Amino acid sequence: MTVSGAPRPARGPALAFLGIAAICQRAYLTLWRQPILIISTMLFPLVYLLVLGNSLNRQLRHVPLAVVDEAANAESAACRRGVMALETGRELVDATFLEDREEALRGLRRGAYRGVWILPFRLSAKGPGPAFVGDNTDRFSFDALDGALRQVWDEVASGASPSAPPADSARLEAYPYLDYLTYLGPAVVCLSIFMGSMVSGGLQVLEDRMYGYHEGYLVTPISTGALVMGNVLAGAIVASLAGLLVLGAVLMLTPVIVAGSREVAAAVATVFLTSLAISAVWFLLFARARSVSVLRGMFGIINALLFFPSGALYPVESYPPWLQAISRADPLTYGLNALRNLLLRGSSPQTVFPEWIFLLTFALVCGILTRVLFRREI
Repeated sequence: MTVSGAPRPARGPALAFLGIAAICQRAYLTLWRQPILIISTMLFPLVYLLVLGNSLNRQLRHVPLAVVDEAANAESAACRRGVMALETGRELVDATFLEDREEALRGLRRGAYRGVWILPFRLSAKGPGPAFVGDNTDRFSFDALDGALRQVWDEVASGASPSAPPADSARLEAYPYLDYLTYLGPAVVCLSIFMGSMVSGGLQVLEDRMYGYHEGYLVTPISTGALVMGNVLAGAIVASLAGLLVLGAVLMLTPVIVAGSREVAAAVATVFLTSLAISAVWFLLFARARSVSVLRGMFGIINALLFFPSGALYPVESYPPWLQAISRADPLTYGLNALRNLLLRGSSPQTVFPEWIFLLTFALVCGILTRVLFRREI
C-alpha cells in the first residue's frame, strides 16, 4: 500500500527518461575527467589532414642528384645550366657536381643521391649522349628525374644541331626492377613494429597500472629505472617478433636484393633496434597515463606523426620543411631507411651504422625521460 499523499515512483516513459539521463550524465562526467579524449577527437582529423595531405602525392622537390661532367665542352656546360635551372626554378633537384664517376655511383649505392647524370667525354648532339643512372627502388624520384633530364638534353641538343635529331640519352637502373609491392616491403615491416610495440608497450603499461600490478612492484627492491627498462625491453622483444615475422614473409614473397647472411643479420638487428626505439616512445608517452582510453584517443595521432612522415609511402624530399623536421626526429625514418638499404639496394651492413647509432641514442634518451616522469604509485 502507498501512503496517501506520498509521491508515486516514476514509471513507464518517465522511468526510461530518468535512466537515459543518468547514463548520459555518467558518460559526460567520465569524458570530462579525461580531457585528452576530447582534445584528440578534435585534433585527429586536423593532424591527418596536415600530415597526409603534405606527405602523399606532392610535387617532388629537392631530390638529390649528382652530375659528373667528363666532357667539359659547350654542350656539357649547357646541360649543367639546365640542371641548375631545375634546382633554382622548379626546385626539383639538389645538384652536386662531381668529377669522379665512381664517387658518384658509390654515393648512389649508399642512398646519398637518387640519381647520377653522366655527361660523357665528347658529348655532342650527334652522340654520345648523356647517361642517367637512377635509384629505381624509388620509382617516384626515378621517373621524375629521368623525364626532367631528358627534357634538358633535348633542348640542349636541339639548340646545338637544329637540323638533326638529338642523340639518345641512356637510361640505366641501378638495381634490378622492383615493383611497388616490393618497394612497400620495408614499410610493412616498420608498420608491424609500430603495431606490435603499441600492444606490448603502451597498452601493457596502462593495463598494469589499471589492474594494480604495479602494487606488487612497490614491495620489491626493483628500482624505477629497472622497471622502465624491463617494460621497454619486453615491448621491444614482442614488436621484434612481429617485425621479424613480416620480414621473413617479405624475403620469401618479394624479389628483394640480399647479398648474404651478413645483410640478413643486419636487417634483423635493425628490426630489433627500431622496435626498441618505438617501444621507448610508447612508454614515454604513457608514463603518466592512467586509463586505456588515453591510448584509444591518441593512437590515430601518434600513427600519423610516426608512420607517414617516415617516408614509407612517398619520398621525404617532397615534404614541406616542418614535416621534414618531424621526419628527421622520427625513429621509423631511420629504421625504414636502413631496411631499404639492406633489402632493396643490397648495401653492406656498414652503411646502416649511422641509423643504428641514432636508434640506440633515441631509445636511451626516451628511457631517461621516462625514468624522470614515471611515478611508482598505486
